Amino acid sequence: MAHSVSSKLIRRIQAYGAFDVSACFNCGNCTAVCPLAQDRGGFPRRLIRLGQVGMKKALLADEDLWMCFGCGECSKTCPRQADPAQYLGAARRYVTSCYDFTGISRLMLGSAWGQLLGFLVLSALFTLLLLHGGGIIDPKAIHEQALFKFLPGPWIHAIGVALFAIIALSMLTGVASMLWRTCGRHLREAPGSLSLAALPAALAASIGDALAHQTHRRCDADQPEVPWFRRPWLIHAAIVWGFLGMLAATSLDFLFKPIGSNVPPWYPMRILGTISGLVCLYGLTMAMVRRLRAVETPYRSSGFADWFFLLLLTATVGTGLATEVVVYLPTGSVVGPLIFLAHVVLAMDLIVLLPLSKFAHAVYRPLAMCIHRWATAPVAQPAAQPAAI
Repeated sequence: MAHSVSSKLIRRIQAYGAFDVSACFNCGNCTAVCPLAQDRGGFPRRLIRLGQVGMKKALLADEDLWMCFGCGECSKTCPRQADPAQYLGAARRYVTSCYDFTGISRLMLGSAWGQLLGFLVLSALFTLLLLHGGGIIDPKAIHEQALFKFLPGPWIHAIGVALFAIIALSMLTGVASMLWRTCGRHLREAPGSLSLAALPAALAASIGDALAHQTHRRCDADQPEVPWFRRPWLIHAAIVWGFLGMLAATSLDFLFKPIGSNVPPWYPMRILGTISGLVCLYGLTMAMVRRLRAVETPYRSSGFADWFFLLLLTATVGTGLATEVVVYLPTGSVVGPLIFLAHVVLAMDLIVLLPLSKFAHAVYRPLAMCIHRWATAPVAQPAAQPAAI
């Protein structure tokens, strides 16, 4: 199938990150050093070439774009300093904006000012909505009751449900766009692929891979000098595991704990949330330290989108942990409700920005893993019929 080309594609991708892939002359060095190239022919050279020649449709339909975990070996050894790792990061942000039908992610990912403005507008909107439903500080109320008098639990719940519905719809349209393009490509190239019988196994293996970071570990296998607690896969896993643990604790709280009721520190959901928050905060801190040091190749060109996501998630986790501390202080204060307000607003910001920011890779990457496994699963051959006598 012929693909249209556009000379403007590479310039559009450059708007989403700093790199100069025009220096690449397709020598294949990046493919030779990439730990994941053996599973994907021509990776990542093929993706670079798609951007260079302007094959937008082919780039949007290639799930391999999401397979890079940023080890930086390709950029470190590139003889032309073309920085393939930064190109892949920018291309993922560009593709995310293309999957989003609203066009908002183009503003959020393509411009630092746009992302900052979007964050400030959302924060102001959520603050006004939350305070409209409460805003009363009662110093005589028991700590947790005081927080939910300042921001009534049912009001938070109603706003949260509405946000989840809107964002789920937005994320589903992005996922549908990705599936339509990538699965369509596989069906055109290999009509017998994507067997429904192979889908459950591919899905289960991909979820297990995403949780255990099996593929990510392969990227770190050649770095024995790095201590275990500084391994990139473990840092990323700490962020993922911590976030999922906090999400589980929050969901269980809404289901089983009456809103505003006081519980002891050893309450199971509170323990789960606290431990998960600390684990996530460790991962976030180590990730920011690596970027601040800027001695490792993939982090030398960290952009605003990279820092914005890390800082937003850190602020959300930090204010959440601070809220838990405030609940058990011997005396109340005006600080507690304000910290709680900041946490709820930041959490809502994070939810809204899921399909519109770098956070979207948390959905698209596992999905890409599933599509790759599904498309490359061996096709069962029909049993041979016995020859007629």
